[in-house]
Amino acid sequence: MTTDLEFVDAHVHYWQPSVNDWYPALRSRPVYRDILPGDFPAGGGHVHVSAVSSPRWVVEESRWLEQLRRETGFPSAVIGTIDPAAPFTEIERDIRAQAENDAFRGIRVFSGLDPTTEMAVQLLRMLADQDWVFDLIAHPVDMASYLPLIEKSPDTAIVLEHAGWPDGPDPEQFRAWRQSLAPLAAFDNVDCKISGLGMALGTTAADRLRPYVEACLELFGVDRCFFGSNFPVDSVAGTYGDLIDAYRQITAPLGTRTQGELFAANARRRYRLPD
Repeated sequence: MTTDLEFVDAHVHYWQPSVNDWYPALRSRPVYRDILPGDFPAGGGHVHVSAVSSPRWVVEESRWLEQLRRETGFPSAVIGTIDPAAPFTEIERDIRAQAENDAFRGIRVFSGLDPTTEMAVQLLRMLADQDWVFDLIAHPVDMASYLPLIEKSPDTAIVLEHAGWPDGPDPEQFRAWRQSLAPLAAFDNVDCKISGLGMALGTTAADRLRPYVEACLELFGVDRCFFGSNFPVDSVAGTYGDLIDAYRQITAPLGTRTQGELFAANARRRYRLPD
């Protein structure tokens, strides 16, 4: 992998099931092994995104990550999670407990969040008040259900993760995915994290990823896009070096300045990482 471009990896997962068994949903997968900062290049920084199987463990995970950061310097930023079924007082308490980690930058909710509820509006309002990020998990089929919530939350920094989770590589799936992104891209407080494509498409080949990357850049604009690896999950599709080289090939025609924004500057801005 060529390394002349700094890379802030906006989506990684650390876990250590040999010590902390917070990830039982991963037990049947090949990635169910200790994954720590040294397992892929440090580059310009890592944004760890929580993948605990139960949100009730996330405060413990946050404390572990803070200790890890003190020992290794990583992660550079942390996106935690909540239990959307809990009373809002408990949700607020859990978020504030996670925020005791100086690297805390916001949350994502893997499942169970109803975007039509007042609780969802209240949650995004709280995040906006604290300058925290909402990493949005939304698949093409449910993207539209989030539009009213986003319209009510103009001050919340929202990051659509995994490029909106494409359902697969066939042309009809591509068209449905692209159409679902267009209304979301109209909100200027929504960024697009181009990540998870290896997981969705089963490949890290540049020619296969190119239409998806280019669609994101066209819809959201260069200023609101950045890259993540989703490693170790995307290792099912190729190596870390394969993926980053694919990103480089796809964006090479844009020039080194624009590549610098996509590979580092935009993620650093959104997740408030030091220069």
